[in-house]
Amino acid sequence: MSQDYIPFPELVDKISSFCSKKETGLLFIATKANRSAQIVIENGKIVFVYFYNKQGQEALDLMLTIKAGRYKFQKNATSPRRSPLPSTEKILDHLSGGRLAAVKVAGGLSSEQKQFLEAALAGYIGPMAAIICEEHLDFVPDMAAAVDALASEIPSEEQAKKFRAQIAATMN
Repeated sequence: MSQDYIPFPELVDKISSFCSKKETGLLFIATKANRSAQIVIENGKIVFVYFYNKQGQEALDLMLTIKAGRYKFQKNATSPRRSPLPSTEKILDHLSGGRLAAVKVAGGLSSEQKQFLEAALAGYIGPMAAIICEEHLDFVPDMAAAVDALASEIPSEEQAKKFRAQIAATMN
């Protein structure tokens, strides 16, 4: 556990950081009110949430009552536990009280840029490009971050390099 209790918004920022880095592991939170939470993250996606004897959406809603907590992230640990959840982006937005949505609206890509990237990505991964783009493109600050996020979803490193080169050639 981290030594000091940190405010809940900072805990949400830590969770968001683990997700954006595509981490896998178990995040344990001990609240100042002596309650515990557990979040299972796999490849940057939140797949299970537990808090105060609840799981899933009920746990997420209750987590909004957390004022401060300490955390420990057990990297590369996994758990078979799963719960029906909204997308990771929606979870983080919910826990941040809409703060992430405000950031999303303030920066990001135009709809034309998103369409261009989705079409380019589809040439490498097919129709899954629409889902991948939906997961990433609303939360990137600029084109460079978008290209990095999408290239990381292409299974072949060689194909990912070609994707980057294609986008770079079109942008120049």
